[in-house]
Amino acid sequence: MNDGRQKLLQELIQKLTEVFQSTHKDHCFSFDGLALRRQEMMILFFINEKKGQASVKEIANFLNVTSGAVTQFTDGLVEKKLVERTPGLIDRRQVNIKLMPHVKSDFSHFKERYLESISQSFSILSDVELRQLIKLLEKVGRAIR
Repeated sequence: MNDGRQKLLQELIQKLTEVFQSTHKDHCFSFDGLALRRQEMMILFFINEKKGQASVKEIANFLNVTSGAVTQFTDGLVEKKLVERTPGLIDRRQVNIKLMPHVKSDFSHFKERYLESISQSFSILSDVELRQLIKLLEKVGRAIR
Protein backbone atom coordinates (compact mmCIF):
# COMPACT_ATOMS: atom_id res chain seq x y z
CA MET A 1 0.00 0.00 0.00
CA ASN A 2 1.42 3.36 -0.94
CA ASP A 3 1.72 6.29 1.49
CA GLY A 4 -1.08 8.26 -0.17
CA ARG A 5 -3.57 5.39 0.20
CA GLN A 6 -2.46 4.81 3.79
CA LYS A 7 -3.05 8.49 4.66
CA LEU A 8 -6.50 8.39 3.01
CA LEU A 9 -7.49 5.31 5.01
CA GLN A 10 -6.25 6.88 8.23
CA GLU A 11 -8.28 10.02 7.49
CA LEU A 12 -11.34 7.89 6.67
CA ILE A 13 -11.14 6.03 9.98
CA GLN A 14 -10.66 9.30 11.84
CA LYS A 15 -13.70 10.89 10.14
CA LEU A 16 -15.93 7.84 10.67
CA THR A 17 -14.96 7.80 14.35
CA GLU A 18 -15.66 11.54 14.70
CA VAL A 19 -19.09 11.21 13.07
CA PHE A 20 -20.02 8.20 15.18
CA GLN A 21 -18.90 9.86 18.40
CA SER A 22 -20.62 13.14 17.62
CA THR A 23 -23.94 11.49 16.82
CA HIS A 24 -23.85 9.61 20.12
CA LYS A 25 -22.03 12.15 22.30
CA ASP A 26 -23.97 13.28 25.34
CA HIS A 27 -26.99 11.29 24.22
CA CYS A 28 -28.72 9.46 26.96
CA PHE A 29 -31.23 7.38 25.08
CA SER A 30 -34.39 6.92 27.01
CA PHE A 31 -37.09 4.29 26.76
CA ASP A 32 -40.03 4.59 29.13
CA GLY A 33 -37.93 6.99 31.20
CA LEU A 34 -35.09 4.49 31.53
CA ALA A 35 -31.59 5.52 30.42
CA LEU A 36 -30.07 3.20 27.82
CA ARG A 37 -26.44 2.74 26.89
CA ARG A 38 -25.56 2.54 23.21
CA GLN A 39 -25.08 -1.25 23.31
CA GLU A 40 -28.44 -1.73 25.00
CA MET A 41 -30.11 0.43 22.38
CA MET A 42 -28.44 -1.50 19.54
CA ILE A 43 -29.65 -4.78 21.05
CA LEU A 44 -33.22 -3.49 21.27
CA PHE A 45 -33.10 -2.37 17.62
CA PHE A 46 -31.70 -5.74 16.54
CA ILE A 47 -34.27 -7.77 18.48
CA ASN A 48 -37.06 -5.60 17.12
CA GLU A 49 -35.86 -6.27 13.55
CA LYS A 50 -35.91 -10.02 14.38
CA LYS A 51 -39.65 -9.88 15.15
CA GLY A 52 -39.17 -9.30 18.86
CA GLN A 53 -36.84 -12.21 19.70
CA ALA A 54 -33.23 -13.17 18.99
CA SER A 55 -30.78 -15.69 20.36
CA VAL A 56 -27.75 -14.60 22.34
CA LYS A 57 -25.61 -16.06 19.54
CA GLU A 58 -27.40 -13.95 16.88
CA ILE A 59 -26.92 -10.80 18.95
CA ALA A 60 -23.24 -11.64 19.55
CA ASN A 61 -22.69 -12.07 15.80
CA PHE A 62 -24.48 -8.79 15.07
CA LEU A 63 -22.43 -6.84 17.63
CA ASN A 64 -19.26 -8.79 16.87
CA VAL A 65 -18.76 -9.61 20.55
CA THR A 66 -18.77 -12.77 22.68
CA SER A 67 -21.91 -14.37 24.07
CA GLY A 68 -20.62 -13.42 27.52
CA ALA A 69 -20.55 -9.76 26.53
CA VAL A 70 -24.14 -10.04 25.27
CA THR A 71 -25.13 -11.51 28.63
CA GLN A 72 -23.59 -8.50 30.38
CA PHE A 73 -25.33 -6.04 28.04
CA THR A 74 -28.69 -7.77 28.40
CA ASP A 75 -28.46 -7.96 32.21
CA GLY A 76 -29.23 -4.24 32.31
CA LEU A 77 -32.15 -4.63 29.90
CA VAL A 78 -33.57 -7.48 32.00
CA GLU A 79 -33.22 -5.38 35.19
CA LYS A 80 -35.02 -2.52 33.43
CA LYS A 81 -37.78 -4.98 32.43
CA LEU A 82 -37.31 -4.22 28.73
CA VAL A 83 -36.42 -7.80 27.73
CA GLU A 84 -36.69 -11.28 29.17
CA ARG A 85 -34.54 -14.37 28.75
CA THR A 86 -36.25 -17.50 27.51
CA PRO A 87 -34.85 -20.97 26.81
CA GLY A 88 -34.79 -22.22 23.23
CA LEU A 89 -37.69 -24.43 22.18
CA ILE A 90 -35.53 -27.11 20.55
CA ASP A 91 -32.30 -26.75 22.53
CA ARG A 92 -32.96 -25.54 26.05
CA ARG A 93 -29.27 -24.60 26.39
CA GLN A 94 -29.89 -21.85 23.84
CA VAL A 95 -30.97 -18.59 25.41
CA ASN A 96 -33.25 -16.19 23.57
CA ILE A 97 -33.72 -12.54 24.39
CA LYS A 98 -37.28 -11.39 23.88
CA LEU A 99 -38.78 -7.89 23.97
CA MET A 100 -41.34 -7.38 26.70
CA PRO A 101 -44.84 -6.71 25.30
CA HIS A 102 -44.88 -3.03 26.30
CA VAL A 103 -41.51 -2.50 24.55
CA LYS A 104 -42.73 -4.19 21.39
CA SER A 105 -45.80 -1.97 21.25
CA ASP A 106 -43.88 1.28 21.98
CA PHE A 107 -40.86 0.55 19.80
CA SER A 108 -41.91 2.54 16.74
CA HIS A 109 -42.26 5.67 18.88
CA PHE A 110 -38.83 5.06 20.47
CA LYS A 111 -37.26 4.51 17.04
CA GLU A 112 -38.79 7.74 15.73
CA ARG A 113 -37.42 9.76 18.67
CA TYR A 114 -33.98 8.18 18.27
CA LEU A 115 -33.82 8.99 14.55
CA GLU A 116 -34.92 12.57 15.27
CA SER A 117 -32.11 12.89 17.82
CA ILE A 118 -29.43 12.00 15.27
CA SER A 119 -31.03 13.62 12.21
CA GLN A 120 -29.39 16.97 12.85
CA SER A 121 -25.97 15.39 12.37
CA PHE A 122 -26.92 14.41 8.83
CA SER A 123 -29.08 17.41 7.90
CA ILE A 124 -26.18 18.85 5.90
CA LEU A 125 -26.53 15.97 3.40
CA SER A 126 -29.21 15.86 0.73
CA ASP A 127 -31.24 12.67 0.33
CA VAL A 128 -29.14 11.84 -2.75
CA GLU A 129 -25.90 12.26 -0.77
CA LEU A 130 -27.29 10.20 2.10
CA ARG A 131 -28.24 7.37 -0.30
CA GLN A 132 -24.75 7.58 -1.84
CA LEU A 133 -23.12 7.34 1.59
CA ILE A 134 -25.27 4.32 2.43
CA LYS A 135 -24.34 2.61 -0.85
CA LEU A 136 -20.62 3.25 -0.27
CA LEU A 137 -20.79 1.86 3.27
CA GLU A 138 -22.72 -1.18 2.02
CA LYS A 139 -20.04 -1.76 -0.63
CA VAL A 140 -17.29 -1.70 2.00
CA GLY A 141 -19.39 -3.92 4.28
CA ARG A 142 -19.79 -6.56 1.55
CA ALA A 143 -16.04 -6.53 0.90
CA ILE A 144 -15.28 -7.05 4.59
CA ARG A 145 -17.57 -10.08 4.95
